[in-house]
Amino acid sequence: MSERASLRRYLMFFVVLGCAAAGAGILFSFDPDRYGFYPVCYFHAITGLNCPGCGSTRAIHQLLHGNVLAAARLNLLVVLSLPQAAWVAARMGIRWFTGQPLGFAMRPAWLWTFCGVASLFTVLRNLPGFEWLSP
Repeated sequence: MSERASLRRYLMFFVVLGCAAAGAGILFSFDPDRYGFYPVCYFHAITGLNCPGCGSTRAIHQLLHGNVLAAARLNLLVVLSLPQAAWVAARMGIRWFTGQPLGFAMRPAWLWTFCGVASLFTVLRNLPGFEWLSP
């Protein structure tokens, strides 16, 4: 790898890291319950039903403040998925940074399992008796 390509990788790494830190800082500082500039869930706005992502912005805000139980109450699926997502992102980041081919490193069985769990989570959180899964 040439010195110029290596410098470009370092620069891109720090740009992505800076954007992630800025996003986390904004989410930490501005509570989604109080500020209206966060994205709206169009699925919920149109149907009134909760999608698997509903409540995730507020859940991550709570996690950034150390409130794990409050975050789990807002979106249990996101809270339980974050460690795996962080691990996959770290693996892909290391592969990219070292110049290895990126390829998606998740086995199809795990991906289908997650899709099934997310679908079940979506159905359950919209049924009576499972209100505890709704944000």
